[in-house]
Amino acid sequence: MKPEKQFERDFTRRMNPYPVIETPRLRLRKVFRADVDDLLKATEDARVTKYEPWGPYDRDETVQMVENIQAQLESGLCTEWAVERKEDARVLGLIHLNKIDFFHRSAEVGYWLARACWGQGYATECLKALTVYGLETLRMDEIVAVCHPDNAASLRVLEKAGYRYQKTLPAYISLRGNTADCLQYHITRWDLL
Repeated sequence: MKPEKQFERDFTRRMNPYPVIETPRLRLRKVFRADVDDLLKATEDARVTKYEPWGPYDRDETVQMVENIQAQLESGLCTEWAVERKEDARVLGLIHLNKIDFFHRSAEVGYWLARACWGQGYATECLKALTVYGLETLRMDEIVAVCHPDNAASLRVLEKAGYRYQKTLPAYISLRGNTADCLQYHITRWDLL
């Protein structure tokens, strides 16, 4: 069997049952339909979606987003986690791995959290946890993150989580009709050693 096919099989096995990742304050877990109200607080906020190619979302669009995640879960293609605060079981946002490349053993991480929890270290905490899980448990060789250069808070989160600038991606994203460059950061399995 080709190494990339074996890696894909191992990856799929490690994702079943769907992993729950714990940190001191957070639980990264499956996204449920019951999370819509909490997620709506973030998705309807233009400050949260400012650097996202989607949103702001109304209730129907947030419901559709959650239903899409549910469909991906059922098909075994989901790598999206709800970021749940342990103290009150409130969902603060989402974090995911996407663009999984089984040949290069790499993925791209993305995350967003509700405005009310910014500046409290939650983004760094969940990013560090998923990064360690991706590199150690899922055995990825590299995880990349793409960030708008004006998103200073997210760039700080990436750096606190151990990610390093790799390159600039010209005209990478379309934000409300305007094309923008993005900065690509990355971390490798060897960085954790």
